[in-house]
Amino acid sequence: MSELKQVFETPDGKVFDSKAEALDHLRRPKILDAMHRITDGNVQLSEWLVDNQDTVTSAFGMGTIRRVSKSERNRLIKALDAIEAAGDPKFAFVVDNKDAVLESFRWPKVKRMTDGEKAVAVKNTIKAASDGNADLADWVIKNEERVLEAYDAGKEKRSVSPKAQASLAAYRAGKAAEKEALESGKSKEEAAKIGKKVADDHKAAALGG
Repeated sequence: MSELKQVFETPDGKVFDSKAEALDHLRRPKILDAMHRITDGNVQLSEWLVDNQDTVTSAFGMGTIRRVSKSERNRLIKALDAIEAAGDPKFAFVVDNKDAVLESFRWPKVKRMTDGEKAVAVKNTIKAASDGNADLADWVIKNEERVLEAYDAGKEKRSVSPKAQASLAAYRAGKAAEKEALESGKSKEEAAKIGKKVADDHKAAALGG
């Protein structure tokens, strides 16, 4: 008896196993257009950036603690449910401990890097993916913000509440003040206190508190 399998077909006739893959395929032209604007129409570079999206984004994420997002947790729940529904006795241990697997899942710890160490690591990663092209690596690093923004082309933008925007702005202001205090010779403890005060004042002012 043949097994039923849900697939996702895009308007151009392509078939994918997951909705996420189908949406990524539909977004590719929009990402390419965004890249063309950044690269001044360099088709080869634009296509390389799109084809190597995972490598580039992972490179810039090195040294950053990755936490399990709500969407990733939901995807894990669906995966565990699918394993249970399969009814394969080889998966019995996972099924019997489904709740424990869900609660204990964490992304691997990463080594904290200094700005200098991260810069070297990012450049080496991009060079390795581009056959040692140091010029390309330097260009990607220089245009990090624009490249990462282009990767989001075509994604539905979720509105952010004024409160969340105020909190983010306050956090950034506090971190900037903390960094400035450290550079002026303050201890970590003193700098942290200064940063917290700036963040709290900034948030209170934004929210009218």
